[in-house]
Amino acid sequence: MFKLRRPAYRAVVIVHVVSSVAWLGLSLCLLVLGLRATGTSVAAEQYAAGTAMSALAGALALPLGAAALVSGVVLMLGTKWTVAYTWVLVKLVATAVTFALTVFSLRPGLAATAATLDPGRLQVLDDQILAAPIVSSSVYLGAVVLSYVKPWGRRGARRVPGPVPVPARSGR
Repeated sequence: MFKLRRPAYRAVVIVHVVSSVAWLGLSLCLLVLGLRATGTSVAAEQYAAGTAMSALAGALALPLGAAALVSGVVLMLGTKWTVAYTWVLVKLVATAVTFALTVFSLRPGLAATAATLDPGRLQVLDDQILAAPIVSSSVYLGAVVLSYVKPWGRRGARRVPGPVPVPARSGR
């Protein structure tokens, strides 16, 4: 086990926050584009939105997701915030699962959809084009909340009871 020194800690936190927020931003962009692709009645708009989704996910999802995941693991290993804290474990599992789904489902699915689009012909798109951005945006927003609130303490740690309030004496 190692402990990150202050300059390294700051650098890793910056990488983690920037990549995580960018990954959330990408997910929200994919959601907006997916809504446009499924909701338009203009074939050229559908084509533009669908191919933009594929291009953005193809270029940004892997590096942003990997940076968020790796920097999170480095912070977990190099600080007091280990997987002994339930909120850290929840974030780690959610990020790893979301990254795997991005690699094996989202990117290939968007590439396949973009390959079938035609700027001159409107198509009925599967609602799955919206499912991934909705789920991922929810997961990333949840991770932001967990990072800020830190709702669960250390697993297995005993709670030390606080002082017991003493009732005030009556004026006898």
